[in-house]
Amino acid sequence: MAKHELWELQSMQSSPLSVKVALTKQRIREWVNHYGLDSVYVSFSGGKDSTVLLHIAREMYPEMKAVFVDTGLEFPEIRDFVKTFGNVDWVKPKMTFKQVIEKYGYPMISKEVAECVYGARRYLTSILESETVLTDRQTDRLAYEYRFERLCGLGKFKKSNEGGVRQQVPETQRNRRVYAFEFQKLTGQRKYGKRF
Repeated sequence: MAKHELWELQSMQSSPLSVKVALTKQRIREWVNHYGLDSVYVSFSGGKDSTVLLHIAREMYPEMKAVFVDTGLEFPEIRDFVKTFGNVDWVKPKMTFKQVIEKYGYPMISKEVAECVYGARRYLTSILESETVLTDRQTDRLAYEYRFERLCGLGKFKKSNEGGVRQQVPETQRNRRVYAFEFQKLTGQRKYGKRF
């Protein structure tokens, strides 16, 4: 199955409903032909989108399975609605959502941000475990910034398009001023110092 260009996706989105249904049926048929009916199922959440998809799929293949993942966060009405459908397998994760949050933290906006937070937590945990006492604020700030940039792939450690680490061109004077302004604002220095 080929990738679509942006203009193709925009064209498909503006198509009439009958064309969208026909394309959906064609895609379902391709999946069933390629993987076999026993290996294809509809991920069914009980929401409007998956309900429509299940309806279309079962018009073509009445015996097609559906799978509902009961995370424990669903409304009771959704669970009751899912129970009205036949041939639906219920899956329950080994960990509850609360246990996932306690173990891994809240979901992040991207994998890069999540990796950065994970690296920073690991670094800070190692400092606490080694009982290292930070004394010189300026040295500590520079060391922290160095480790932070390295963990997050920022500054001179910014990742190139090929995925490797490359040396970054030094920041311009303007960027340094903007960074200094943001740092002073965040740390409450100079004109942003706290007044008592």
